[in-house]
Amino acid sequence: MTVFVNKPEVNIREKISELDYAHVPYEKMPAGSVIQTVSERYNTRIATGSTSFVSTGFYVEISPKFKSSKIFVSISTSGNNNNTVGHDMFYTLFRITNDGSSNTSLNLGSATYGFGGLRTNLAASGTNNRLEVPISMNYFDDVTNTDTIKYEIWFRSESASSSVEMPMLVGQITSITAQEIKQ
Repeated sequence: MTVFVNKPEVNIREKISELDYAHVPYEKMPAGSVIQTVSERYNTRIATGSTSFVSTGFYVEISPKFKSSKIFVSISTSGNNNNTVGHDMFYTLFRITNDGSSNTSLNLGSATYGFGGLRTNLAASGTNNRLEVPISMNYFDDVTNTDTIKYEIWFRSESASSSVEMPMLVGQITSITAQEIKQ
């Protein structure tokens, strides 16, 4: 008995040309790959005399593609103490999420001192000296779902008697970048 098999013809060159080498599916990217990057720039200055952390309005939002990813947040700005000795500024990063019915805000730094700050000291600085400093924050955050996450800079003053400012001069750039890193 003879068996005949008919196979459709396959043009290998045609199949290879159909492949999209410019885009690797996100699911096939190796651990450590940057899945997406979002960035925001601001050129306004904000001041506060509040002794509690307050929002600067400087933020970036990212919607993770995987609930197992990490988000790397990088912030570059500056700040000043507005010419007052003993008048300190502290800054931090808040994660703000929404479950569909309400917002949840979480300070990712220390409740009192945030991620860092600038301090003046009468013995070290003499009389009222304006301190202007660069500010950099980097943070790896764990993702638990694919809902949009907002990362926002918050800051506060040590004393309500005078204000602190971010960035230190009008027109300077504040940059916030968030990258989803596949795990």
